[in-house]
Amino acid sequence: MNSPEPLLTDHLSNHQLTNALPCRIGSRSLIRNEKDEILLGQSRLLPESDQLLTWDLPGGWAQPGEEPRAACRRTIREAFGVSVDPIDLLLLHWQPPQDGAAEEHTYVWNAPRLPSRTAFQLADDEVVQARFVPRNQLTAYVPDSVVERIDAARESLGRGRPDYLASRAAS
Repeated sequence: MNSPEPLLTDHLSNHQLTNALPCRIGSRSLIRNEKDEILLGQSRLLPESDQLLTWDLPGGWAQPGEEPRAACRRTIREAFGVSVDPIDLLLLHWQPPQDGAAEEHTYVWNAPRLPSRTAFQLADDEVVQARFVPRNQLTAYVPDSVVERIDAARESLGRGRPDYLASRAAS
């Protein structure tokens, strides 16, 4: 009788398995209009709060076991009230754990263009505003790490192949 194959985790201690930091999977889309402006959504970091607003590309977090492209499609439909089918992967962005938060792996997808006058049906509990923003005004809306993500995705789009971006830990 053959012994069972060892599990890949057999070499790890119980402490290593139960104390591993979680990983969050994000999935966002680079959605542009006819003027090449980039769609951003302003959302609440804490849904029950009127404070702590942040801007980012449309999308959100994948649920456990959810495929990233499907997560992107779902979160945009839920938050913006429009159906967007992500086309191609542009970027995988890794961010290390910091300030007690888990490390993040964010997929950024190319999406079909939307007209400037698209009527979004925003989810009041999530997204409070949506707007197309020219590239030269991004820094007025998003932190440097998101500008870096958007620029890397746009460069990938121009090259016609996906790319990888690793952010450094905050010092």
